[in-house]
Amino acid sequence: MKHLWYNIIKVYVKIGLFFTLKKISVYGSENIPKKGPILFVANHQNALLDAILIPTTNSRNIHFLTRASAFKNKLADKILRTLNLIPVYRLRDGKNSIEKNIAIFEQCFDLLKDEKAIQIFVEGEHHQLRRVIHLKKGFARIILGTLQKYPNLNIQIVPVGINYDKHLEFPCSSSIYYGKPIQANQFFDLQNPDYKFKAIINEVRNALKKLTLHIEDVKNHDEILLKLKAANVDFLNPLKANKSLENIDALPKIKVKKTINWLAPIYFMAKLNSFFPLLIWKYLKPKINDIIFTNTYRFALITTVFPLFYILQASVIYTFLNIKYALLYLLISILLGIITTKTMKVI
Repeated sequence: MKHLWYNIIKVYVKIGLFFTLKKISVYGSENIPKKGPILFVANHQNALLDAILIPTTNSRNIHFLTRASAFKNKLADKILRTLNLIPVYRLRDGKNSIEKNIAIFEQCFDLLKDEKAIQIFVEGEHHQLRRVIHLKKGFARIILGTLQKYPNLNIQIVPVGINYDKHLEFPCSSSIYYGKPIQANQFFDLQNPDYKFKAIINEVRNALKKLTLHIEDVKNHDEILLKLKAANVDFLNPLKANKSLENIDALPKIKVKKTINWLAPIYFMAKLNSFFPLLIWKYLKPKINDIIFTNTYRFALITTVFPLFYILQASVIYTFLNIKYALLYLLISILLGIITTKTMKVI
């Protein structure tokens, strides 16, 4: 029953992503082991969207390590746990809360023993930088603790690069790059553990740097990014984007040609049809404290308020006309949403 619930929500989330993102491209799916204990380790540049893109683009049943603050409400705690979410505590959650991570780590050890998959954002925080920041040790501690408890396990790490053309805009596109699995056991000496985990952290970080754009020069990050944008570099292709960094000053500036937007009337109809949900968005957007959550809020509205509003309007049409016109209205609303999401250009 739990797997059925997980899969139902997974399908619903995929539908929500379809109407939130213009395009989702997946590369390297063949690198995902079909069985055995796995850690999916990824970069983190877009809050909730990062978390749901990995489980919705591969067939493994995944458990997520996520911030404990999401579990404060008892009902939320119960629901999130049924969806394989696992709370992880940080200093900001209170000093006493850190002790709870001992039990969480034990849970992870047993999940890997049962050949499950765990997803973790190894940078430890989300950010807007087009680079892989220094990794936290949490994932390495989980592997070490698992091997100390179950030394015969063969644990594999699958690095995942999550890329966006424009993080905060609608409708942005995303590309997911699954790297070749890293055999974790070779990096751990169980008799004399290195608790700095330098070797495994360097290996994973180097793998991630190939799967997403990585601007090494932190001091000149913004200037370099502007040059890449001026050259119209494709951020969805990290292989080419990273290649462009090798001779950044020689990149030509490319002017994007303005074209007539023949679909503008359809976009206007879609906005008119979504007037009330868009009012809610207009009210909420300025109140988002952390702008990286912009598309998280969009996704939440697209999967709740928008469909509820269309159903409500369809109910009104059914009351005054009949079921045929109500269903026709719903079909038109869906088509308007598809055309808008899949054809609008992000400026």
